[in-house]
Amino acid sequence: MSLASEEKGSRAWAKREQIVAGAQRVFLRDGFAGTSTDAIAAEARVSKRTLYSYYPGKEELFADVLRRLTIDNPHTQVLTIVEESEPKDLGELREILVGLASRVSSIMMDPDYLALLRTIIADTHRFPQLGEIYRSTVPERGFRTFLALMERVRERGLVDIPDAEAATRLFFGPLVTYALLDGLFKPGERPRPPAPEKIEHIVDMYMKAIA
Repeated sequence: MSLASEEKGSRAWAKREQIVAGAQRVFLRDGFAGTSTDAIAAEARVSKRTLYSYYPGKEELFADVLRRLTIDNPHTQVLTIVEESEPKDLGELREILVGLASRVSSIMMDPDYLALLRTIIADTHRFPQLGEIYRSTVPERGFRTFLALMERVRERGLVDIPDAEAATRLFFGPLVTYALLDGLFKPGERPRPPAPEKIEHIVDMYMKAIA
């Protein structure tokens, strides 16, 4: 790739980030139903022509905001830790799962993420596509990635699970209860992810179930 192409690609990436950051602020302030592309363009300080050159509509922007907060978050790298994991024994697998559970819990209890979930719940009756956008953008992609890990460790004989899909649901289920009971349904309180020792207890019980 030429230097000119790299510079062009870098500028495009920065502009996209600028737009997504602005859109996130507007979605959090006005909800999905109350957000217009005019408001997003104004908040992101770009023209509507520039906005439409990157995103054809606010549905695509909403999906990118969700990705930015969750699976594509550079601070958590939640998918990378799973995709690049090749545990050689149960000790390594446990270490991977503790790290993953900690990152997933941090994402699920992020105030902005929870606020967007409330927006989805509030607006889905008017915009049914919101549920599909969320499902395909966040949980489905993460689910498939973890499922592939479970199938890999099963093939190597590290775990004894007849159903990798059920094992995947078993891992995420306890973490979701924190997001729901201690986050989503407590809008007036600062959400707190489970303590590190709670994460380890969850993973240890999970390891007993699959090993």
